[in-house]
Amino acid sequence: MQIRQVTVQYFKGIASLDWKPGGPFCCLIGSGDVGKTTVLDAIEATLSPRWLSFMEADFLDCDASNAIQVDVTLGELSSELKSDERFGLYVRGWTNVNVLRDEPVDDDEPVLTVRLTVDATMEPVWELVCERSDRPRILSNRDRSLFGLVRLSGTDARHLSWGQGSVLARLTDNTAETALRLSGAYRTARDNADFSDIPELTESAKAAEKTAKSLGAYVNGSYQPGLELGRSGFSSGSIALHDDGIPLRQAGLGTKRLATLAIQKSGIPEGAILLIDEIEHGLEPHRIIGAISQIKRDQKSNAEEGKPLGQILMSTHSDVALGEAGGPSLRILKRDQVSRKMDIISVSKPELLKPILRFAPNALLARRILVLEGRTEVGIFLGIKEFWPAGHDEIPIEQLGATLVDGNGDEAPSIALAFHELGYQVCLFRDSDTDLREDKLKGLNDADVPVIEYVDKIHTEQALFLAADDAMVQRLLEFVITEREPNSVAASIASKVEGLSEIAAQEPFSTWGEKSQFDGPALRRIVGEVAAKKKWFKEQRIGREVSPLVWDAMLANEGSDLSQAFRKVENWLYG
Repeated sequence: MQIRQVTVQYFKGIASLDWKPGGPFCCLIGSGDVGKTTVLDAIEATLSPRWLSFMEADFLDCDASNAIQVDVTLGELSSELKSDERFGLYVRGWTNVNVLRDEPVDDDEPVLTVRLTVDATMEPVWELVCERSDRPRILSNRDRSLFGLVRLSGTDARHLSWGQGSVLARLTDNTAETALRLSGAYRTARDNADFSDIPELTESAKAAEKTAKSLGAYVNGSYQPGLELGRSGFSSGSIALHDDGIPLRQAGLGTKRLATLAIQKSGIPEGAILLIDEIEHGLEPHRIIGAISQIKRDQKSNAEEGKPLGQILMSTHSDVALGEAGGPSLRILKRDQVSRKMDIISVSKPELLKPILRFAPNALLARRILVLEGRTEVGIFLGIKEFWPAGHDEIPIEQLGATLVDGNGDEAPSIALAFHELGYQVCLFRDSDTDLREDKLKGLNDADVPVIEYVDKIHTEQALFLAADDAMVQRLLEFVITEREPNSVAASIASKVEGLSEIAAQEPFSTWGEKSQFDGPALRRIVGEVAAKKKWFKEQRIGREVSPLVWDAMLANEGSDLSQAFRKVENWLYG
């Protein structure tokens, strides 16, 4: 079963949404608080067989005068669901151009539309809707269980035991024998309790272990049912999964979460719709990659074997997770901060994502993106941004959803344009020592992407030294000497300044003009050229550490090219 369309009105932070997922595997991404979890909540509330309680906080702006309505249109239907005995009278058509219509024709895919409505009474109503029918069909909990929706949660520890409502309990058929063995086990306590000869329990444990390993959980020995003492009452909930004798509840967060996901996954019917929120929680990068890779392999295996694909809708805040999910599966959430209208954008041009996923995947999780030409600028601005909040009510740029991106030199304009085409607010900051190619400049201008650069034909290193007075130049050189070999720094400068010896280059900067043919501005420009060529600041760590000197130079010379360009960047980020 797969979701073809979701429409949402007045649910939590969403005023309206009309989304067509368009694939069996979708990874929802976007900035913090944009509503990724809310989208999954809306789908779960509509298709889950559980009875859900609603309150004012579930309505947009806590205003129950506007009723919640969520419509979920489902395809890849089983024969049972399409039969007249079940829901056949409510089947609609989904065209090959992704349009829903009530009167299906031969080429249409049969679909069903489930509607959840909640008004001021707080009483939810689930129904099948179709304009051909005089009235909707009310859906019971049992009816909704046929839609095969599962919300995978790696934090629900009840699934690590055979307690009531757990997936392990559902995987275990013979509950009568389990109950008899349990009562005897408690009389002899833990050391004498033996569940190894109850095949239903051991087989469930083995299935969970196999799936857990495939997802990347650390398994020290083997999963076995065991008695977990210290828990209140005598019930099947006291039989829990153990790994080499240790209750899985005591495992690390990542392993416990993957084990829980594995148990839930073991009990999922073929063709189910899986909702996974923030799969990366508690996991190291390599286990994030392994878990997503395994989930995708399982889906691919179903396709090769002709089984129902089902659908996976996953959200993430991890650049590792979105990179493993892959460009075609990414769905970018955008929500207007005033109207609260939400859009979910599919990437129509996968080539746009290639440079982004390579150089700046984390920026896909932001709202505003400043693309910087190279590592020198990234490092310096990472330090400079720490000085900005003092002038903006102590608000850091991160609170505005802004981030800095390394544009990888000449690729910076293309990366900026790619972010723009994906719907992000983006600005490009670059050196002005070389002109932009005409086609790149035209593309940026046509897209209204701001380009901030120095007025003079200089790069950042030159802009920095040109803004500095003699004392500041000396401080900068002393900083460089702490990071680089002193004689090498002096030799590099002396080789570019006629009349200045290597020994003289180690004396104070204020004395250089007397021993060379260059005046102060020319000397500063030359030192800036050497700084760029020798990559004095081309490391993020060094850039951040020199940033206080850059800030001082800006404040001391507000009219400088450096200060004016950096102020334009600040104004854009806070604008």
